[in-house]
Amino acid sequence: MSTTTALDRMQLHQTFEAMERNGGGFCSKLARAWFAADPRNKARIEQAFPELLQDFGPGSRLFR
Repeated sequence: MSTTTALDRMQLHQTFEAMERNGGGFCSKLARAWFAADPRNKARIEQAFPELLQDFGPGSRLFR
């Protein structure tokens, strides 16, 4: 099961907020890029970094 298909849009938004707030330089900038992206590019970012979605998504201590 893919992480991106398991998360709804609100969970993705909250995951990228957690990445922007708690991630290092690259991770926080990647989150900002996701917020600026169109739907196609959002999906590309989500698919390219599934481990970050897991690290910052639901179930992680950083997810709110």
